[in-house]
Amino acid sequence: ELDAVSLYEQLAANTKNNKIRNVLLDIAKEEKTHVGEFLALLLELDKEQEKELEEGKEEVEEVKSK
Repeated sequence: ELDAVSLYEQLAANTKNNKIRNVLLDIAKEEKTHVGEFLALLLELDKEQEKELEEGKEEVEEVKSK
């Protein structure tokens, strides 16, 4: 799904046709929704993943504060 988001956003960035760009960006947005759905399931089923996600957020905040 993340590869699909990247692909559609790259295609949108490389077209001059606004209608095509808008469709591609809409598809990318739908793929992001799919990522959210998978993440929600993963967090529900794997409590270790939830812990690691929080640790990742904390690490980002530490780096940003330097």
